[in-house]
Amino acid sequence: MSRSFYFLTHRLMALLTLIFIGFGLNACQTSEDNSTPSAAQQGIINPAWVVQHTDTTTNYIGLFAVDENIVWASGSGGVVTRTTDGGESWTSSVVDGASSLAFRDIHAFNESTAYVLSIGNGTDSRIYQTDDAGMSWNLVFENQDENSFFDCLSFWDEDRGIAFSDSYEGEFRLIRTLDGGASWSDVPDDQLPDAHPGEGAFASSGTCLVTRAGGLGWFSTGASGIDTRVIRTADYGVTWEAAPTPIESGSGSAGIFTLSFLDDEMGVAMGGDYSARDSLLLNTALTMDGGASWTTGGQSTIRGSIFGVSYVPGSPSPTLIAVAPTGSDISTDNGASWTSFSTDDFWSVAGISPTAVWAAGPGRLARLQSGPASDVSSSESSASDASSSE
Repeated sequence: MSRSFYFLTHRLMALLTLIFIGFGLNACQTSEDNSTPSAAQQGIINPAWVVQHTDTTTNYIGLFAVDENIVWASGSGGVVTRTTDGGESWTSSVVDGASSLAFRDIHAFNESTAYVLSIGNGTDSRIYQTDDAGMSWNLVFENQDENSFFDCLSFWDEDRGIAFSDSYEGEFRLIRTLDGGASWSDVPDDQLPDAHPGEGAFASSGTCLVTRAGGLGWFSTGASGIDTRVIRTADYGVTWEAAPTPIESGSGSAGIFTLSFLDDEMGVAMGGDYSARDSLLLNTALTMDGGASWTTGGQSTIRGSIFGVSYVPGSPSPTLIAVAPTGSDISTDNGASWTSFSTDDFWSVAGISPTAVWAAGPGRLARLQSGPASDVSSSESSASDASSSE
């Protein structure tokens, strides 16, 4: 073999080796690019509620999801229910001395610490706190004003929280805590806008008052027959300012029922009129500036009033789930359009991610299932079976 042929052969072999390596790397890259996206990356597809087994048939209204595993719920008869395994199992208890109360709102920090709010005039409006996973509860606030009716509560952190009551004689009532509920003080009237006659909130899902880190907070109103408003703070509830919304406001049963914010700027307000159960009303308003202004959103298919709404963080596009006694809707374009996916009766909804969304309603808690149509149809029948067995 000549020296020139020897070198030519080896150069050719080296070139072929590089080509094969290149093809291999490209194949690996192509395989990665074409890999199936995760459920969270896909977002919510063909949603359906799957009812989960609980050991009580209370009328659930309060709902709070801490993460994908820890969820708390509250309802009538002084009942509080909790899961720490994503809903595989639930445990319930009745708060001592509260069996006649309806817990319309709940806020939790972890698997051990939570606050619940009961509604009603006078001493029926109370706040209880637990730090031992509901084994015991401490009464941290009992309303003594017969003219106050508390609707919602929320916390910024484990020290700072707030609760909201309907107005009386032109004044709203908000109370704040700076020490984890050990003490509560009223926000001075001169730091709040004047209330319209009869203006208040709706204790339908515990989401008429919401907070975000950094001192941001919003509460919603209605029932005045004049207009509907969202009233906001940026300093942990020290001062407040109001902004009108286009949501239905024609009667004492109409207004904003629920709020949700995806971030500090993007939010949604939803409501309607609970006495107009068969009517399609102007029920959606959107903000892109933290609640300073509100514009009309897309028309939800839900008739009457939407009771609860939640953004679904981590979705590929701004996704919302809305619930009501007359059904559930989904929007994947930040409330511009809506699609009905259930006629089941739910009052509140809480979303953590596309794979972790829960709803609460009369006698049941449910988790949202998403996937191919064949999977959804089977989940609907399992939900139906679970519902009929309760």
